[in-house]
Parts: sequence; structure tokens; C-alpha cells
Amino acid sequence: MATRRDRPDYYSRKARREQFASRAVYKLAAIDQKYRLFRSGQRVLDLGCAPGSWLQYVSSRVGPQGLVVGVDQQPLASPPGPPVIFHQADITTLTPGELRSLSEAFDAVLSDLAPATCGIKDVDHQRSLTLARRAWEFAQALLTGGGHFLVKVFAGPDFSAFVADIKPYFQKVIIVKPPASRQESREIYLLGWHKKTKL
Repeated sequence: MATRRDRPDYYSRKARREQFASRAVYKLAAIDQKYRLFRSGQRVLDLGCAPGSWLQYVSSRVGPQGLVVGVDQQPLASPPGPPVIFHQADITTLTPGELRSLSEAFDAVLSDLAPATCGIKDVDHQRSLTLARRAWEFAQALLTGGGHFLVKVFAGPDFSAFVADIKPYFQKVIIVKPPASRQESREIYLLGWHKKTKL
């Protein structure tokens, strides 16, 4: 029996119509439209990029002079062309240094990483936080001054501690629930806006 999540909704239909790989593109687009994350010529790292809708969106924003590096352990059915480079790897074993051959630093680090869920809220929350903290390790190593860090996290009791860890590094830390996020979903996005050059 199909669940509510399985049924095509407004954003799923819109994604098909506009030829995006998934409805997740509208989450990123809404955040970008409000906070102006991307501009022409930027270098952007997208962790957990499959099936590729964020790559599609970001590549259109940074243009041919930019660079978008996507990382996922799952292959992409239709890898975008330049300025996108897809690196198939497991984020838990990949190191930031391995990406420096593609770019020494990035103007934005994005993470839409999500764990395999078991339905136990606290367990799913902790698994999500583990991935979010892993993404933060990449951002700490590779994000330029003035750059942005956007990461998905499942809501839970330890979320505030994660926010507190990141807050000193950015001019603002913003919690975002974009309209395209399903109402029943516990996912939220944490945006570290404009990395400080000095703490």
C-alpha cells in the first residue's frame, strides 16, 4: 500500500515537469532565494548529492566559470556535465584532503546526507547528527572565509549542541524548514552564513 510519502505531491510533479532529478531541488532553491548563497564563479561542494537535483540547481547558479563537486556513494543515473564533477565515495571514509585535488577550498559546502532510518526517532536523530558532524569536518577543512555551510539534520535533543558547536564560526547561524520539506518530516536545515575569517 502506498504511503503518503510515496504519492507524487506538488513538488514531485513540478520536479518531473522541470526535469530535475528530485523534489529536493526546491528546498535548496527556497533557501538560496532567501539567503543568496550562490553566485557566478563559485566553487561548491555537495555532500550526499544523489540523485543530483542540487547539482543541477547549483551548476545553473555558478555557471561555466564555477565548479560544483558532488560526492555520494551511490552512482548518478544522469551525471550533469561541466561545471559538475562527480566523485563516487563513502563520506565516512573519504577525507577532505582527497578533494583538494579538485579544489583547494570551496565557497559553499552543502550536505543533504541522510541515514538509513529505522523508525526509532532517537536512533535516527543520532545517525543524522553523525553525518551532519562529518559534513562539518569537511566544511572546517575546506570552506573559505565568507563561505556558507548548509546541512540537513533530523530534529532531536542533541540538535542544539550541534548548533552551539558551529555558531562561533559564522556571522549567523539560521535554522530553516523550507516549504518543500514534507510537513511530517523531522528534517531541518542548519545554515552557517558567512564563515568568519577570524574567531
